Amino acid sequence: MDPEASLENLSFLNVVLDPVRFDSSRAGDGDRPVTHRFRVLALLLTATVAQVTVFDEVRVAGASVEYLLLVSVLTGYHGGPERGAVVAFFAGLLHDAVTVTPMGLHALVYPSLAVATSHLEVRLARFTRPFLGSGLAVAIAGGVLAAAAVGSLFGLRELDDPGLLRTTVVVVVMTVAVAPPTSRAVRWAVTGGLPVDVDLRGQGAEGGG
Repeated sequence: MDPEASLENLSFLNVVLDPVRFDSSRAGDGDRPVTHRFRVLALLLTATVAQVTVFDEVRVAGASVEYLLLVSVLTGYHGGPERGAVVAFFAGLLHDAVTVTPMGLHALVYPSLAVATSHLEVRLARFTRPFLGSGLAVAIAGGVLAAAAVGSLFGLRELDDPGLLRTTVVVVVMTVAVAPPTSRAVRWAVTGGLPVDVDLRGQGAEGGG
């Protein structure tokens, strides 16, 4: 077989089977998929350790920062629906692994939040930072209430618990407070390997040069 034809076939397969990986291989060593995976792994492990060793120890009215929930929401915002859903799923599994909640509870909730955040971000892209901060607060509140709803199926907490609303408000305030530095870390981790001139939400290529 002609070696040049084999190389052409290999390039074609790379584009069809994994277009993001093929494009990122041209972007330079810093954006290769392996590097991206290590970034995401480092993000998830660091977030899990921070949740267990720092945030769970600092409680106000029995509530603490939901750091892995925050990471999941921001992953959808920065990484798009597909990448956001995958990272959020593993963030949910890690959350369940280090807490007393049933395995899979948060893994059911976090991906849907990441996808919803990604789609809403397209519509809110031109709004001001305070408005986006309010959107983040709504997403965090939705995650807390959704987790409580799923948890009620396992008998963890009743939705009519009078303390649920207060807990949700405290969690939102504390979690949004740590969002700015977390957002930068999440963006660094989840955007590696993505073509810089392609809209992450499937809206098409932006105007190039």
